[in-house]
Amino acid sequence: MGIRVNFTDVKTNDFEAIPAGTYGAKVTDGEIRESGENAKNPGAQYINWEFTIQDEGPYQGRKQWMNTSLLPQALFGLKGLLAATGRFSTDQIDGDLDFEIEDVLGSDVKIVVKQKQYQGDTQNEVKRVKPIGEPSEMESSLLP
Repeated sequence: MGIRVNFTDVKTNDFEAIPAGTYGAKVTDGEIRESGENAKNPGAQYINWEFTIQDEGPYQGRKQWMNTSLLPQALFGLKGLLAATGRFSTDQIDGDLDFEIEDVLGSDVKIVVKQKQYQGDTQNEVKRVKPIGEPSEMESSLLP
C-alpha cells in the first residue's frame, strides 16, 4: 500500500547553524544515553539535553543540544547545567544530589552556542549553560 502525504504548507528546514552567541532558552528534553563502542569511554552514560531558544527573533524555537557526562571525572558540565537552572540549592549542587531529568525540564537558562566545523559543515555546539539572570558576554562590556 502506498503512502499519500500533502506537503502544501510544510516548510523546508535547512538546519543551518545559528550564529555563535548567548541565547535565552528553555530545557525542553533530556535522555540518558550510552556512548558507543568507538567512544573514548565505551558504554559510559551521559545525558543528552535539548534546549529550545526562547529569544524573540529569527532563531526563536530553534533546538540546540548538549551532552553531559555521568562519569565522575566529567561531572562539571552537569553541575553547571543544574546550577544554572536555579532549582537546586548550593548545598545540593556541592554535595550528593538525587534528581530526575523531569526536575530540570522547563527551566529557563542561557546557553552559550559556538560554531564548529564537522565534515565540511558548520554545526552548533552548546559550550555551557548559565543562569538566565547572568549577563551575556556582549552585555557585560565595560563601555557605558
